[in-house]
Amino acid sequence: MIWESGYWKAPLLSTAKWLCAVRLSERTRESTYVRIEKEIFFGFYSIRKLLDTVKVSDAAKATMYKLTWSPNVKPVDYLNWHRLDKCYDLSTEHTEARDIQYLCNQFIHSYVFIVAGEFRIDGIYVASDRVRNKKVYFVPLSHILHAFRLIGRDYPSTLVHETDPDTGERKGRAL
Repeated sequence: MIWESGYWKAPLLSTAKWLCAVRLSERTRESTYVRIEKEIFFGFYSIRKLLDTVKVSDAAKATMYKLTWSPNVKPVDYLNWHRLDKCYDLSTEHTEARDIQYLCNQFIHSYVFIVAGEFRIDGIYVASDRVRNKKVYFVPLSHILHAFRLIGRDYPSTLVHETDPDTGERKGRAL
């Protein structure tokens, strides 16, 4: 259980700042790509942990993102997950709206994770282990930054406790 959320939220803001500053080139080290993946993974893990608490407002929990995806054309496995052009029809794009928790799960359970961009991070191609053989999402950096900043700055001022009359379980809502 998260008691003091600031320890979980402050790193989200630092990560967002760092991701904005990353510059890519042909000489970008592999360690930089590893750090990008780790920072995004841990950031979305932190967000998902916070979503299960009353330390984030209900409004933030309800945030939706418009995601672009391309359909799968070939089974994806550990030998070809990085071959986007062979596994997905990137010339075909669809959109769907998904909530922040779904977005977290794509990154936490990512089977496909590829940084897109030539000079800076434009976004991430990501697919969880569950959807990798159906589609790959392109998540623009702006969505990632929005999620990290939204949760990193969200400190609810009101907490409402309710008791479920059937189960007797107490539930909290943060406003």
